[in-house]
Amino acid sequence: MQLSREELQKMEQIDIRDVKPETLVDISEIEIDMKKSVAARVDDYVQKAGNPFLVKVGEYVVKIGYSECGATLNDRMEQYIKKAAEIKY
Repeated sequence: MQLSREELQKMEQIDIRDVKPETLVDISEIEIDMKKSVAARVDDYVQKAGNPFLVKVGEYVVKIGYSECGATLNDRMEQYIKKAAEIKY
């Protein structure tokens, strides 16, 4: 499922308050074959989720944002843990 830049921007701009939860895909039920290439996994996720920016996890509606900063989730978690460890009680 190849989406144009315009289609992706349109999906990203949807207001979370305007969405009916029952119309969203629960991503906890999505299975992705980790043996596929990254591009194939992304394509598979987009195809199964419909809107890669707005999904459901259980009963919660979640809006996902992406950044082109170069840092991975692991990098951010490590940064968070280091900062949390610096807090003195």
